[in-house]
Amino acid sequence: MPKTNRWISLSANSTARGSTYSSPTANFYRPNRDPAARSKAAAQVFLGTRLQCAECHNHPFDRWTQDDYYDWADLFARVKYKVIENKREISSDEHEWNGEQIVFVARAGSVKNLRTGKDAQPRFLGDPLTSRRAGEAENANEPSSNPSKAGERVSARPHEVPLSGRDSGGSPPDELEALANWLTSPTNALFARVQVNRIWYQLMGRGLVDPPDDFRATNPASHPALLDALAQDFVKHKFDVRDLIRLIMNSRTYQLASEPNDTNAGDEINFSRVLARRLGAEQLLDCQSEVTGVPLKFAGYPVGLRAAQLPGVRPESKGKRRANQWDQFLELFGKPPRLLTTDTERSCECNMGQAFQMISGPTVNELLSEKENRVSRLLASGESNQEVLEELFWGTLTRAPTPAELGNLSPGLDSTKERRAELEDILWGLLNSKDFLFRK
Repeated sequence: MPKTNRWISLSANSTARGSTYSSPTANFYRPNRDPAARSKAAAQVFLGTRLQCAECHNHPFDRWTQDDYYDWADLFARVKYKVIENKREISSDEHEWNGEQIVFVARAGSVKNLRTGKDAQPRFLGDPLTSRRAGEAENANEPSSNPSKAGERVSARPHEVPLSGRDSGGSPPDELEALANWLTSPTNALFARVQVNRIWYQLMGRGLVDPPDDFRATNPASHPALLDALAQDFVKHKFDVRDLIRLIMNSRTYQLASEPNDTNAGDEINFSRVLARRLGAEQLLDCQSEVTGVPLKFAGYPVGLRAAQLPGVRPESKGKRRANQWDQFLELFGKPPRLLTTDTERSCECNMGQAFQMISGPTVNELLSEKENRVSRLLASGESNQEVLEELFWGTLTRAPTPAELGNLSPGLDSTKERRAELEDILWGLLNSKDFLFRK
């Protein structure tokens, strides 16, 4: 398997086992405690498919049946846990796991199909051939219902990924490794399309399929030819994410301005202009820290840890630890607790609470009033007022101040006796400007 797609391989195959402390990929299974949760998470993350409805009945808006759901869930039935410790802050919270666990694959384990009352048979989602060994496939020439694209057949290659034989004696098949190989196979067009669409969503603010983890016939891509071309290029370059990002960012579509004109003022789906978006919660807090030159201090973490490095927002609870102002800032600006699989758990919407936080909240004020911050270093540098203003603009907005901006700010800075207070006010204004708060 190509090294560049090792990230998906490690998430799904045999290396995602062992201690959740020493084997980070084992934590993929940490919040997903049973085969049902694992199967729904894997389908949504890796295949952009929402299977929740198919658990109780055939999916009303998609092709998936109950049999599809239970056979897919059966792939994860043998994943087990050994809890070494669990130091819950709230003893009654059964969903909190704070401590080491050992993830392993047992020799036995199955999921019961509630429709038939029988044990399900492990089968890749939408692929009827992979639950049989080579030479045993029935109707092998019939088109597969693989969800890559309507009408597109994907080879099951059962001789390479046999999934039957649990009860045949000897070592049971490594179904998770087979799953990883199938997911990242060049013949599995859906995986490539889903990952390409997710990167596009992150860069452009809207997916070619939107929401980005809801691929189905009734939610088609806005630009199917573009999605297919990007997916083919992604496979061609062995799932190289950097190459994909380079390709998109060098495109004219990505480099368009955000300012609308008469022809595209109302367009939000055709990518005729850049959609202005507020910075994400972590981006915004990290940028404020970088601009002011003040490292963040999260309880329980080393000083200087970036907000983007935190695993999830830590809301204030009734437990021993109380969220500090940085946690509250992240929660207010939409950082999710990462309890759901969907990409849409995060919010980048704007509201009045966020405006008040930026205007008079403790986070911005503490960063500005810190004794050893960018303002204090500029005051000690001996630079002229114009040089200080230019450095503040470059450090905050990555551009020089316009003549009009210099004309508005310089007189007050030249005449004040409280130079630090004036510079703090100027930097406060820059941090509250649309140029700083929005990606445009």
